[in-house]
Amino acid sequence: MDIEALRSYIAFVETGSFTRASLQVHRTQSAISQQMKKLEEQTGKVLFVKAGRKLMLTDDGRFLLGYARQLVSLNDDALIQLQRKNSSRPLILGCPDDYVDKILPKVVAGIKQVAPDLSIDIRCDNSAGLRKQMDNGDIDVAIVTSKSQNEGYFLQNDRGVWGYNGNKQALQALFNQPKIPLVLYDKTCHFYHAAVDGFNKMGKAYEIAAISSSASAIVSLVKSGRGITTMAEVSLSGLHAINQNDCPFLLPFLPEVTIELVLSANAHPGFGRAQVAAVAKTYTLD
Repeated sequence: MDIEALRSYIAFVETGSFTRASLQVHRTQSAISQQMKKLEEQTGKVLFVKAGRKLMLTDDGRFLLGYARQLVSLNDDALIQLQRKNSSRPLILGCPDDYVDKILPKVVAGIKQVAPDLSIDIRCDNSAGLRKQMDNGDIDVAIVTSKSQNEGYFLQNDRGVWGYNGNKQALQALFNQPKIPLVLYDKTCHFYHAAVDGFNKMGKAYEIAAISSSASAIVSLVKSGRGITTMAEVSLSGLHAINQNDCPFLLPFLPEVTIELVLSANAHPGFGRAQVAAVAKTYTLD
C-alpha cells in the first residue's frame, strides 16, 4: 500500500476532518478522498461508514489504522536514521500554558531521552490554537486536551476541578454575591461549557467576570480574588481545589479530560511516530 495514502488515512482519522487532513498532508480534499477509495479497493474492505454527517471507522478500518501507524512509523523512522546527521532545525513543540508546570517537563524529558541531540522550540497556545498551528505546518508535535479517541498518543487522564485562591473567607464572600463571578477559559475549553451549562440548569445566578485562553491570566485573576475558575487538577498551579464542604451548594460537575501527544502528518524529519510513541510510553511509565 502507498505510504502517502496511509499517511493521509491516519491524518483524516486523527483529525476527524478532510479539511484539517488536507492542510497537514498538503493535498486537496478530493485527492485525499481518492486515496481513501484506493485503500478500500486495495484491501477489498469498507473502511468507513456514515454516521449522520460524520464518517466513522468500521472494524476493518480500525484494524487497518493500527497497521497503517506501524507502517508509516517504520518508513519515517528509517528516513530519520538516514537523515539524522542532516537534521538541524529544532523540534517545534506546542503546549497549552496550563500544562507547562506539570506535564511539559515530563514530555521534554522523554523527547531528550529518544532524541538527545534535538533542540526544542516550545510554542504556547490553547489546544484549539495548537491544532490550527499544526494544520498550518507551524508545529511538529503538541500536547493537547483530546477531542476524539484516535487523535493522538495517550499521556494521562485528569479530572476537572473548581479552583480558588485558598482564602476560605474570601471564597464565602464570592458565594454570597448576588451573582457568583466566574473566571473561565474561552469557549473552546471543555470546562467553560460544563460550568455555564451547569449553572444554567441549576438556575443559579452567575456572571462571567473574565474569559481568557491564557492560564497565567486566569490564575492571576483568581489569585487576586476576582472569582472562581474551572481547570484540570494538574493545571491548578498555585490555586486550590474547592472542597464541596466549603461550598453552600453543589457546584456543577466537571468532566474528566484526556491529555494526549499529537503529531503533525508532516512533522520534523528527525522526530516521527516511533519517537512520539516512545515519549508517550516513557510518560505513562514515569
